[in-house]
Amino acid sequence: MSLLEVVVSSVVLASSSSAALGVWNQAATEVQRSTQLDELALQLETARIATDRWLQSDAAASVVIDSSSPDCRFNPEALNAAVVERLPLGSEVSTHWSADPQGLGHWLELSVDVQQSSPPLKRRLLLSPAAYGLCQQEEVRA
Repeated sequence: MSLLEVVVSSVVLASSSSAALGVWNQAATEVQRSTQLDELALQLETARIATDRWLQSDAAASVVIDSSSPDCRFNPEALNAAVVERLPLGSEVSTHWSADPQGLGHWLELSVDVQQSSPPLKRRLLLSPAAYGLCQQEEVRA
């Protein structure tokens, strides 16, 4: 083997090793990103389940129902305050409440920013006092 063949062989070997290392590094980065997304998605789901369970509790009715409303509706400010105060939302999780345009209840949107280049992860849940049994029987019929 000539000196030129040895040099070319060494360069080709170094190039392929560098390319393999680059692919390995990219795969490791994607695994790390996927793990982070899984953890953030779990935080959103935990927040959703905690909100759902708290609204099923007896303590929720007296705190979140708008007593001035004749048709059993949430008090949105009390609902937001109660969820923020009582539920273990992670520091990355943000909440946004909005009234349903058809008057069916309130939408809870949970979101978490993943990265600047990616859209946030979101979970939306429609909450209704009647769905949680928070209304009196005569209020439900009306």
